[in-house]
Amino acid sequence: MAQCNDLFLKFDEKIRLKPEKKESLRISRNALRTKIQNYFENTLKVTKPVFWGQGSYMMNTIIEPIDGEFDIDDGVYLKHLSGKKEEDWPATSTVHNWILKAVDGHTSTPPVNKNTCIRVIYKKEYHIDFPIYIKGDNAEHPKLAHKTKGWIDSDPKELTNWFNKEVSEKGDQLKRIVRYFKAWKDNKKGDDKFPSGMIFTILATNHFVDGYEEDDDSAFIAIAKNIYDDLSDSFTLERPVFPKEELIEDWSETAKTNFLSKLSTLITNGQKALEKEKKNEAADTWIKVFGERFPVYSPPENRIDKGYALQTSEPAILGNHGRSS
Repeated sequence: MAQCNDLFLKFDEKIRLKPEKKESLRISRNALRTKIQNYFENTLKVTKPVFWGQGSYMMNTIIEPIDGEFDIDDGVYLKHLSGKKEEDWPATSTVHNWILKAVDGHTSTPPVNKNTCIRVIYKKEYHIDFPIYIKGDNAEHPKLAHKTKGWIDSDPKELTNWFNKEVSEKGDQLKRIVRYFKAWKDNKKGDDKFPSGMIFTILATNHFVDGYEEDDDSAFIAIAKNIYDDLSDSFTLERPVFPKEELIEDWSETAKTNFLSKLSTLITNGQKALEKEKKNEAADTWIKVFGERFPVYSPPENRIDKGYALQTSEPAILGNHGRSS
């Protein structure tokens, strides 16, 4: 059996957000935070809001998508309203307009007032979403300002804390598995409906398999099979923390069938790769699963450049189409 753990680790390095992009995001995010706080302090004359990052950026499962555009979520918590009862809160449209005015003009592309956040767009690079929260008087959880639905239950800190606790128990392989599922989805972009990154995160965590700590390829397929078996039996998934809600039960029958079919094909191709005797053939099969970002394997005897001598026993890991990566 061809073991491709080293290729998966190389693939993970390729798809995960690079340190320089993380730093660029951090600088942009902090500049916007300052701009929002200054607007509240100097224009609204109220206590400055505080911020809490959320989603894949905080979970360290964010990937660089094929199209090059990615996003982060940065929650805005309105401190000057946190001690008031909900009936005394302003309309959600009002608080959306506060953030919209605060960030207007920061980039050449105007900010977007979405239902669940204000989006600041850095053209052809990334965007930063600012969902807005208030934690009411003596409330255990905050509420999110939804532009059309009003104040709704939402506590993204709960999900991040849950995932980080799971990672501390299961290991960093769980983060890589989530990134592999996201990369698989990204390679299928334009096809039928796929779960969101958050849903893939919960699915991978719920169906994690022990015993493959040094074997990401086998772990990925074992987890995919567990997910397939579970969803085939009952296509449901509950958020593991507050607010407890069903996340996928409302999918259409066509969407459910199409996704399960794609997942079945993934498992079949992955099992074929695991059964290959030659590593280069296994890698070629994984490329069909993930696309050309997955590294090509070439035996060390075929490589004498890029620091690989003929006599070395270290396997050579090449980039796409034989280029070193």
